[in-house]
Amino acid sequence: MASEANADQGPILFWCGVAVAEFGAIQPSYGYPWTPTAYAAAALLVALGFLSVKAADYLRTEEARQRLRLGGYLAGALLVAHQFSSTAYVTGLSRAGSLLLYAMAAVMAVWSHQVPHTTRPALLIATGLDPAALRERLASATDTVAVYRTERVTDELRDLEARYDLILVVGAEHDPRVKERVSASGLSREIPDIAEREVLVAGPRPFKRYVAGALSRLAVPRSQIHFKSGQRV
Repeated sequence: MASEANADQGPILFWCGVAVAEFGAIQPSYGYPWTPTAYAAAALLVALGFLSVKAADYLRTEEARQRLRLGGYLAGALLVAHQFSSTAYVTGLSRAGSLLLYAMAAVMAVWSHQVPHTTRPALLIATGLDPAALRERLASATDTVAVYRTERVTDELRDLEARYDLILVVGAEHDPRVKERVSASGLSREIPDIAEREVLVAGPRPFKRYVAGALSRLAVPRSQIHFKSGQRV
């Protein structure tokens, strides 16, 4: 919960800082009141912080939310750098010092929002595998979910289904019911967190092509999708 709060507060506080820095550059000299334009700019910059938090809620993965935050930080840093560099009354020393301090703040903000590299849970979608290889795969990884298409259910597959919660899809390759189970709607129904998983697709080329289309419609990042042929995974 604390990390989620920090992720929400970070962009808002950052853009508040941008607004303050912009006021320092917009204000013509000490003692002059802010103009209505300055107030409007302040409200707009602070609103950008709130909008970035709201927009992040609509993104599917933490990596996508991270890229949105970093893009906002970069845009704010460039805005302040441009404003200070184009303001005539700011001296060279104060300009350099202000930009240095702001750059340090931007780096600290970006650093605090880095996504830790954690091992993702896995998803195996396969057909035509050696049952022994399938058992080995499921036994070696407790965070792996497997969807397996087969035309005939054997005792070994039933054992894997009971032991490892293997999701069996029974039917011929072109059976509409089978194709629905491995379609975008079928996969999202069986594995709601599919976009958060590393996906390994194994089987003949037509099967992999069909599943790849379903994963694309589910917005699973291409970097998380891996294809393998053969009888072992």
